[in-house]
Amino acid sequence: MKINFLQKRIDKSLKSDICLASRLVFLRLKQDDALEVNIEFIGEKEMRELNFRMRGVDSVTDVLSFPNYNLKPFENIDTSEGTAFLGDIAICLKRAEEQAKEYGNTLQIEVVKLVIHSLLHLMGFDHIKDSDYAVMNKVEEEVMQDFLKNKN
Repeated sequence: MKINFLQKRIDKSLKSDICLASRLVFLRLKQDDALEVNIEFIGEKEMRELNFRMRGVDSVTDVLSFPNYNLKPFENIDTSEGTAFLGDIAICLKRAEEQAKEYGNTLQIEVVKLVIHSLLHLMGFDHIKDSDYAVMNKVEEEVMQDFLKNKN
């Protein structure tokens, strides 16, 4: 698994947690980890512009996912020919900070949750319908439990 952090400087501990959470997502989905993803942390203004440009929604959101594949949940990507580029993730740190306070999390845990959520989107999961939400949420919670066990 290769994660390209598009910032020059990122906290070592956060980077380590994101890598661990990513590995756990792929393990949970029984997906080969020969995958590559870009992660970028952006500000509110940039997130609002990106959300409007890509989705037609004129508001700030916490995370956006841009998949390179059109997958169904639990579908695996063929990596027999080498590493496959899964897609891009944009995270608004300001929004993540607000949510961390709101939910009683640290910023680091909130970012990990957003990465897990976004990786699942890249892997074909969605939450538009209640039934889809139930499936995605179950996997998110399982990966987060795995993360917390492995973190300690």
